[in-house]
This record gives sequence, structure tokens and C-alpha cells, in this order.
Amino acid sequence: MRKAFLVALPVLAASVAQADFTAADIQYLYGPDLELPKGADPIQLMTFEVANGWKYGDNFFFTDVGNGGVYDKKKPINDYGEFHSRLSLGKITGNDLSVGPLGDVLVAGEVDYPAGFSPTFCYGIGTDLKIPGAAFFSLNFFIRDEVATKGISFQVNPAWLFPFTTGPVKWSFGGWIDIMSGEGDNQKAWFQMQPTLFVDLGNFWGAPGKLETGIEYEYFHNFLGIKDLDVNHPQYVLKWNL
Repeated sequence: MRKAFLVALPVLAASVAQADFTAADIQYLYGPDLELPKGADPIQLMTFEVANGWKYGDNFFFTDVGNGGVYDKKKPINDYGEFHSRLSLGKITGNDLSVGPLGDVLVAGEVDYPAGFSPTFCYGIGTDLKIPGAAFFSLNFFIRDEVATKGISFQVNPAWLFPFTTGPVKWSFGGWIDIMSGEGDNQKAWFQMQPTLFVDLGNFWGAPGKLETGIEYEYFHNFLGIKDLDVNHPQYVLKWNL
């Protein structure tokens, strides 16, 4: 089982909802873990991510490199990545599968690959919700196959992005939540969330969307299924859209 990582899962402006679209960015994240003693090394991560929409679905990939292994100083896990892919049943069949606020129905898959540990495979279904003001709001339901523990659990994963403006300032409120069922006594149920609030710096000099900065806050209850081990920290983020 993964022992220590801090995921900087991104929200790339509506790319998951568009066909024939590719976007990439690089992020620098810095911040303390509020659950660790004062004076502990701050978390520093570099994240590279790519989102792609095509005729029949969407893909997303990211990788983290940094000192995210704060729970094991002797052997920190410095590298972590995920690959997500979804296929649209509506686009493949040519039928409108939306019902009320529920958009398309998609076959969804995910692979988590922490350095030095066995991967986790997730498979299930997803949809895109029609939420006023949202660039996107996706909702996925997964069965999680933990290779290391040979255990099966369940995961619900909403993700969102809400752009808005206040006067000349362009903002975005995004984030995601993971709710895991756990594997009984061996792995407790856990809850992880990472909301973000970014301001578009590039908009101030005629390059909107190029450079963003803001705050990401992570809360992780029962870290990776370990009872009463929590992660609780804000991070400063500088994001360069390529």
C-alpha cells in the first residue's frame, strides 16, 4: 500500500468537457503540514499535468516530484502519478444520454502509480453535471483494485471548476474530493479533499490564463486508510499554463 504522497490533482479549465482539446501546465507547491510538529520540513512539490479531450472522451495525466513523503523521513516517496481516461457512451453510440442535470454517461478508468509501490487500478462510470456557472463538474464512481493488498474497495470522486470575476480580477475556484470505502480492518474508510482558489496573474498584462497563483488546501482524514492519521495543510501554488 502507498505509505506517503501528496497529490496535487489539477483542474484544467473545462478541457475535460471539450473535444479535440489539449492543455498542459507546470505547478510549484509549497506549504507546511499543520499536523506535524512545528519546524518540520515544509512540503515542496513540482507537478506536471496534461488534459486532453477528443472525439469519444477525455484523458488526464499528472505526475508529482518533491518531498511529499513527510510521514517517512528515512524513505520519502518523492514521485507519484495518475492517469485517468473516460469514454463517452453517448458519443460512441450517437445517442443523447443526458437526464436532467446529469450529462453524458462515460466508462471511466484510473491508474495510480506511486514510485516504489504497486499500482492501484480503478474502473467504473462517470458523468458530467450541468451546474450553473461551472466550467465543468464531473462525478465518477470507481471500484478500486489495490494490487499490493489484493483488496477491493469503492471510490466516489467529484471534481469541479468555477471561474468568476471581481472587477478586473479573474478568479477560479476548483478542486476535487475522494471518498473511499476502505477494506475493513486492514484499511479504514478515508476522505480527501483539495479545493483551490486561483487568481489569473497573466490577465493583468494582456496574457490571460498564462500564469496563475493561489492557495490549495488539503485535508485527508485517515491518510490512505490509516486510522486517525490525518493530513491538514495549505499550500501556495504558482501555475504556468503551457
